[in-house]
Amino acid sequence: MEIIPYKDVLLPGNLKIIRTIVETHGIFAYPTDTLYGLGGNFLSPEAVHAVDVAKGRKDMPYSAAVSGREMLEKLVETVPPVFETLYEKLLPGKFTFLFKAAPSLDKKLLKGSDKIGIRIPAVPNILKLIEILGVPFISTSVNRSGEPPLNDPAEIAKLFSLPLLIDGGVLPASGGSTILDITESPIKCLRRGDDFHKLKQLNLNILY
Repeated sequence: MEIIPYKDVLLPGNLKIIRTIVETHGIFAYPTDTLYGLGGNFLSPEAVHAVDVAKGRKDMPYSAAVSGREMLEKLVETVPPVFETLYEKLLPGKFTFLFKAAPSLDKKLLKGSDKIGIRIPAVPNILKLIEILGVPFISTSVNRSGEPPLNDPAEIAKLFSLPLLIDGGVLPASGGSTILDITESPIKCLRRGDDFHKLKQLNLNILY
């Protein structure tokens, strides 16, 4: 397992290592602003399958971590007007938003769903890494199905056989991202995760 400190991910030699893993459909662990993510190229069915195998699950779709608005718009069918406020007030941050998926996306990537979850975590080097590589990352917690997420890189390295771990240190306890379905009106809060309280500060119609 290659271990690269978070602070060093953008160094040329490390970028080369990470790019090679991503381009060959490999998967890796990386820190987010909530939990460690188990990732790879979201657009690669092989990488999605590898995450399925690592987690021991295959029935639920994964979210996509994107570098910003431009990459987001390539993955979704439409951007609802309400997202303008959400984007301005909450992102980058600890939220996952469900959009109608772009019709061009391979349904295998979405496990048959017509929706896609989008994350823009407040982790600058990861966002820059996604931007440089030009592909969204798979975004799902590092754990085997039914077990609690792992936030200690030493535990991740011991329990998962991965080609790469981006080491951001031990992350604080987290309830995961708050999940909002913005494909309908009113918005539906599907999970009350980290920073859920920030929704109360917005003058929006949200079903909890």
